[in-house]
Amino acid sequence: MGKEEMFVTRQCRYCNGTGVRMVETSSLFGLIRKQVPLSCEMCAGAGSTFQAPSCKHCDGQGLIGNEREVCRTCNGVGHWDAFAYIPRDHLHVGTLFDRRCDQCDHNRMEIASEIEEYKQVLSWEKEEELRSVEHAERVKVRCPSCSHSYYIKLDADSHGDLTPDMVEALEKLGIDLSYMYQAR
Repeated sequence: MGKEEMFVTRQCRYCNGTGVRMVETSSLFGLIRKQVPLSCEMCAGAGSTFQAPSCKHCDGQGLIGNEREVCRTCNGVGHWDAFAYIPRDHLHVGTLFDRRCDQCDHNRMEIASEIEEYKQVLSWEKEEELRSVEHAERVKVRCPSCSHSYYIKLDADSHGDLTPDMVEALEKLGIDLSYMYQAR
């Protein structure tokens, strides 16, 4: 997996990609005004910001299917959340990560099973006809406080190794990476 797939880089809309914003200041009595260049606080002077890519299972909508169920891959937010950035070698039983529970609003979830393969039916017209089936991977997660559990389908593009630059960008996005420091 390429590093470019884990982030979407966009031009900062506050400084228009320059990394500098002009701020107007005035003297004590407001007689003299001048514009002072300051580093953009939204992009930290870089001129671009990182955003999480859209979820491929729900097309960035957060809901799937005709009955509009919550997408479990992105937890209904429409883009990658903290779970998608957990490296594959950290996807083991007991790993904790940030995700809101639907039942009790607890903000921490735990991986409850190892990665398993399953057959996913993509579409079919009639029972007698050949169904379109793909082999996919999933992992079971549960809430430690209320024991509510469900399966999350693993995305092929997510769960890659993180470089120090990516870790820094994730922390700027507000994604908690404490799972990387948990004892196995």
